[in-house]
Amino acid sequence: MASCRESPPTPLDSPTSVPIVLPPSSLTPLTPTLATYPPITSLSPTPLTLVSRTSSPPSPTPLTLVSLTPTPAFLLCSPLAWETIPELWEIISDPYNPPPPGRDERHQGVDFSHYSRKGYKTIEGEPVQAVLSGIVAAAIQDRLPYGNMVMIETSFSSLPAELSDALGMAESESIYLLYAHFGHIPLVDLRDQVQCGQVIGDVGLTGYNIVNPHLHLEARLGPAGSTFDSIAFYTASATEQEMKNYKGWRTSGEFRHFDPMKLFEFITRTAHPTQSPTPNSS
Repeated sequence: MASCRESPPTPLDSPTSVPIVLPPSSLTPLTPTLATYPPITSLSPTPLTLVSRTSSPPSPTPLTLVSLTPTPAFLLCSPLAWETIPELWEIISDPYNPPPPGRDERHQGVDFSHYSRKGYKTIEGEPVQAVLSGIVAAAIQDRLPYGNMVMIETSFSSLPAELSDALGMAESESIYLLYAHFGHIPLVDLRDQVQCGQVIGDVGLTGYNIVNPHLHLEARLGPAGSTFDSIAFYTASATEQEMKNYKGWRTSGEFRHFDPMKLFEFITRTAHPTQSPTPNSS
């Protein structure tokens, strides 16, 4: 995993973040970014008709019961509690740089890191949030190369057609997002249901050859319903099953990686059709 090159200053204590829904422009450093697509339609109450005591009551009208099931909104959140979605491009320390199919080198995700930003001396300890709602497909403690990490599956049926089409998804596939290098053990367990914006861990230094604290985020399309009890490589203690899981995830081609920033570009275009994000990979 690639990482930032600077030496981190002494971290400050990290406050607890509670996800709430606010417009991106009014978010504070401790508030997760929440974008919606499409907005839920509000239902107007039926006007009340008043009848005079001296007049005859109107003829009764048969009552028809209608079941109203509003379509749930599609939610996509910032992976970091102190950053809004548009601000993510400002803190990319190592961008997506994929290898040829079947190879394991280079960078199959994107890293986020910062120093002396918004009053925080380091990213270490920043709460990590679920980008999409879904089911925990892996929750692993201190195994190389990812260290403490969480993987969350989001099903095809819960995504807007525009997004699944843009990613080239099949109906039998899901999006899998992997969050790595947490400072402490994950706050969720295998097969837990998680919501967009839910805190699942914190930015740290665990994993293979991690010099400076950062969040490593990977995005892949793969067979729906997949789970991983453990993933490990680059260590003599890795079991055959752990290495098989690693190769299945990283190099088999069964899970097709893509740039995680495509998700944030999509929601930014959807929420602000006339405003495009300005990628910054510095």
